[in-house]
Amino acid sequence: MNRADQHTQQQISDLVEACAGYWELRGIARESSTEMQLELEQHLQQAVSDGKSLEAVLGPNPAAFAEAWAREMHPRFWRGGARVLHGLVYALSVVSTTALISQVLAHSPSFTFTIFAAYLLTGSGLLALLLQLGGFLSPRISTRQGREALMLAGVVLAVLVLRLAGMKVNWSMALLSWSWPMTILLLALAALLFSLDFWRTSNGGHTTSARRVPTLRYVTIFIASVAVFDVMMFVASVAVFDFCRLALRLV
Repeated sequence: MNRADQHTQQQISDLVEACAGYWELRGIARESSTEMQLELEQHLQQAVSDGKSLEAVLGPNPAAFAEAWAREMHPRFWRGGARVLHGLVYALSVVSTTALISQVLAHSPSFTFTIFAAYLLTGSGLLALLLQLGGFLSPRISTRQGREALMLAGVVLAVLVLRLAGMKVNWSMALLSWSWPMTILLLALAALLFSLDFWRTSNGGHTTSARRVPTLRYVTIFIASVAVFDVMMFVASVAVFDFCRLALRLV
């Protein structure tokens, strides 16, 4: 497979992934979403084999195409809550473990959740969502690196525009503060919601036994991802914060 073919296959994969993520947010049933993904991928592969462009299947606006198809499947809002639950579990796990580590290392009975920590947490979630939905740009930007660079440039540009508009934020200002009992309660709640999310994923009718992820592997991957984000939070609170403050001061 030559480089051009690899780019095309990556475009198709990213487009299908973006549509799948959008359909999940719109509340399309998993069985229907899986069938839609397979059908879309087949149509795109056939179009490429016939020498046609991806726009021949999707039209000029892939996002509008995904929305039009979603409406035909009669989406239900509550189904989209599965993604919300997963995001809530992850966010709660990050906050509770960050609080625990901070209290242990600082030998402090309390933890302060600052605006910067909230910005980093919500910003990372929104950026991850944007990067996934960035697959809608595939017909116009052939490489994934180009699409990711465009998304990141848009985020940086938005921050600089707000700064130039005179917006100033006290990043160290406390939003919330709590002690040991609340940290333990948040950890317990995170564990409970994680178990619920895992049970829903493992026992849902849409997941075949051949595709189910082993429990130990699922838990290990989740804990590792939370640990990586915790490390990023600590590093960002020192290095990235100082760097951004210096960069904005120079603007």
